[in-house]
Amino acid sequence: MILYEFEGKKILEEAGIKVPKSQLTRSFEEEITIPTPLVLKAQVLSGKRANAGGIVFVEKGSDAKEALKELFSKPINSEKVQSVLIEEEISFSSNNSYYFSISYDTDYRSPVITFSEKGGTGVEEKKTETRVYPISPLDDKLPSLSVHYDVLYKLINVFYGNDCLLLEINPFVGVSGEWITLDAKIKIDDSALSRHKERSFSPRSVPGHIETEREIKAKKIDEGDYRGTAGSAYFDLDGDIAVLASGGGASLTAMDALVKGGGKPANYTEYSGNPSREKVQKLTEIVLSKPNLNGLWVIGAIANFTDIYETMSGFVDGLREAEKTLNTKFKFPILIRRGGPKDKEAFQMLKSLKGLNLHIYGEEISITESAKIMVKLASQYASSR
Repeated sequence: MILYEFEGKKILEEAGIKVPKSQLTRSFEEEITIPTPLVLKAQVLSGKRANAGGIVFVEKGSDAKEALKELFSKPINSEKVQSVLIEEEISFSSNNSYYFSISYDTDYRSPVITFSEKGGTGVEEKKTETRVYPISPLDDKLPSLSVHYDVLYKLINVFYGNDCLLLEINPFVGVSGEWITLDAKIKIDDSALSRHKERSFSPRSVPGHIETEREIKAKKIDEGDYRGTAGSAYFDLDGDIAVLASGGGASLTAMDALVKGGGKPANYTEYSGNPSREKVQKLTEIVLSKPNLNGLWVIGAIANFTDIYETMSGFVDGLREAEKTLNTKFKFPILIRRGGPKDKEAFQMLKSLKGLNLHIYGEEISITESAKIMVKLASQYASSR
């Protein structure tokens, strides 16, 4: 999960890292309590917001209201501005402006500190040396940087203590012997969010995308339940063929095959890692709650350890529960292409079901071939409605 700037700065401030005096506002009509000069910063998850007009400097209080009104009225990098961070403006020398980050590096197989003597907007284009230092929680040695050692220790503790994937401060400025965070970007491992229930983060998705109710509900399925995954990746789309896919790579291959075959997916989602019957049931109910469907495609590669009977039982539970909830009977074609442990038992169970337009396939046909069949069946059903 990527945090908004104000959320990241709150975590840093709690750890003893200095940040500017600030006020978060969700309306241009709120009274401003921070004295001028000010910096108004649109709270969005996308980068390069300064280039998009998302950061405004205000010298007089009388200009702040109009500047806030303008920030709330326009999208920043296609993302709606729902809050603005009002901060005191900090004066600093460009000679004391730095880029600092801690992130995981696959080459070093450990977190690394990345440090540059030139920070601020456009740091990538600035001609300056960028140094990378691997770090370890078991190693007391720290690199010799301009940043004070006690500040470095605090930042490393923030990174480990909050299960961060990224902790970035740009610029990190030195003023009168103090280190001040002027901007902060923190990304927390989604799998570790349940360990930080003391922090309340609002739902968020891809920058510029406002999550639907189904997307929010789907992501909650995996919370506190580590028996495989189901719904952590779910996006509503504009098509009429619902998709219930398994396996990361296979699910993407399936979506490509469906679109290339002329189909229009109603959603993207996946379940994998041998999820429980209950989790597949919940995800199935969400997938089938989409209106105006002309087909359902349950698709996956040949599993190695996922219990096909267990997951297909969850699928059937979800299908029947969705019929009750929606007070309907699903007449559209349902194509299932699966294979793996206990698939014979699963297919036997599925074939015994009554009142469904089921088309069941195993590994005898490919994902691409099943996509073509699904598109044809959905088209025929749509024409007959």
